[in-house]
Amino acid sequence: MPLVISTGSNLGDRVEHLCLARTQLSKHFNLLEQSQIYESPAVDYTQQPDFLNQILSFDLPKLTPQNTIELILKIEKKLGRVRHIDKGPRSVDIDILFWETQKISTDSLQVPHPRLFERSFIVLPLKELDVFSYLRESFNFPDQFDNQAWPFQSN
Repeated sequence: MPLVISTGSNLGDRVEHLCLARTQLSKHFNLLEQSQIYESPAVDYTQQPDFLNQILSFDLPKLTPQNTIELILKIEKKLGRVRHIDKGPRSVDIDILFWETQKISTDSLQVPHPRLFERSFIVLPLKELDVFSYLRESFNFPDQFDNQAWPFQSN
């Protein structure tokens, strides 16, 4: 059963930040799959650099969802995440997208992530993973988006 997480970065060495996030997460969870890295313009708060995003699938941890999000927030902080502007620039962003097919709603956690179905930079890389066929049995995923994302090509 999957725990699906997105990682993102739009400050500094974006690829390195995604690698560090994946490494830190893999110390706590068993990594099953990873998508290609995708690049996209920022959404919501648009006056910031483009983002890189990657989707990761892990075995479901023995931790509770609440303990898992608390651990993720600690990893973000360890990797230098500073929250100055809501939805603003960040060195690293880690979100829980899916916890199996459960729906979770608490003050600190919404699963599935509330806006993931609107975001090409989440859905397109998710479609690359084997876990997508499992998830599409329970959720409707769009084929068109108001935003764009494309596989990242490093120079």
